[in-house]
Amino acid sequence: MKLNVGDKLKLDIRKQGINGEGIGYYQKVAVFVPGAILKEIVNVEVVNSFDNYAIAKILDIERISNRRTTPPCKYYEDCGGCHLQHIDYKEQLKIKQSIIKQSLRRYTNVDINKININKTIGMDNPFYYRNKSQMPFRNTNFGLALGFFKPNSNHFVFVDECMVHSEEINKINRHVLKLMRKYHQKAFDLRNKEGILYYLVVRYLEKTESASVLFIVKKPDKILDTIAKELISDVKTIKSVSFSIHNPKSNLVISDKIHILAGEDKIDEKYEKYNFKISPDAFHQMNTLQMDKMYKLIIDLANIEKQMTIFDLYSGIGITSILLAEQAKRVYAIDYSESSIENAWINAKINGVKNIQFIQDHVEGALPKLISRNIKPDILVLDPPRSGMSDAVIDTVRQVLPKQIIYVSCNPSTLAKNISDLTDKYRVVSINPIDMFPQTASVESVTLLEFK
Repeated sequence: MKLNVGDKLKLDIRKQGINGEGIGYYQKVAVFVPGAILKEIVNVEVVNSFDNYAIAKILDIERISNRRTTPPCKYYEDCGGCHLQHIDYKEQLKIKQSIIKQSLRRYTNVDINKININKTIGMDNPFYYRNKSQMPFRNTNFGLALGFFKPNSNHFVFVDECMVHSEEINKINRHVLKLMRKYHQKAFDLRNKEGILYYLVVRYLEKTESASVLFIVKKPDKILDTIAKELISDVKTIKSVSFSIHNPKSNLVISDKIHILAGEDKIDEKYEKYNFKISPDAFHQMNTLQMDKMYKLIIDLANIEKQMTIFDLYSGIGITSILLAEQAKRVYAIDYSESSIENAWINAKINGVKNIQFIQDHVEGALPKLISRNIKPDILVLDPPRSGMSDAVIDTVRQVLPKQIIYVSCNPSTLAKNISDLTDKYRVVSINPIDMFPQTASVESVTLLEFK
């Protein structure tokens, strides 16, 4: 059966979907309802219909969940960046644990009752946690603005205070906008070819009170030097101001070389006894408090012995590698990002760590080369992109069969698919969800697999 756009239905919401939406069923057709909560009864209107499912909007709620709460953000309805602000935070944590279980049921034959799927590790304050913002500039009727695009649309939403960005980042964003308006700067307009601004990227690291500001622009302009100097002078936390040229052929916000306008080329970060340098375009976990918990969990799960060799795949700026190297004989760390690997070498040197080799390459290319030199891991640690491990990486892992695999995942579906490819050789010991992005449907987790 296929539902029609405009159909009005009454639904009993049976579960929460992987994007935070409620899911009900009408004559066996799954209906996805953004904003609905498990156990609610809702009256909806179908807005999109496909062969075996439909998407609907809420008209009214007949039975309201006691887990429903009023979203504190004034932009919640329009922005769409946070999917779960209307749900009590404790319930959000349960939903994220449930999403992992749903993914395992769907993509694996693993008996989830025999796996230790722990409660989601949450935050005491699930707001103002992101240490990085990435916002587009747009010209509006009231002048230059920063904001976000409503999901699946070109509708720009002006946002002057994001409740998941750190408060210092909100402060910096407002000050940047003030200076841009002072100097009559405009966002690039495709129609009249005016303006140079595309995006503002800001990172703030609370432990060192250091911030970097990066402008993504159409072309260089001397006015950016003036603005950069004023930013460094006006805001004491800003240590680095730079720009990068926008590449319209890339879907990445930062896709070209970084050019320093004022201050330093990297800002400082700390973790326990270690010090790190981070470039504006290098990967770094966006939730510092939860990052600390995650690194501790990885080290606690890894059964490291002094003679062991460890591979750290998708290694970023090398924080995990450096922590692992403290207990192991040798760590081989692989990442494709040139800036991340450059940072990683600097970070190892700063901290006096000499038993790591950082390799700038695709994991698919670097792994077989290491194996051909008869270098094999006792423990494999990986933090892949949302697409998970490719078939080529899975095949190589199955050749070398490390004793332990510690899999940091940001996508329960690809995690489950990768687990399914390994369960003939590995036992899933535990899955530990960590809430890196409260108020959103994103689910991060750390999984421990042991060779059977």
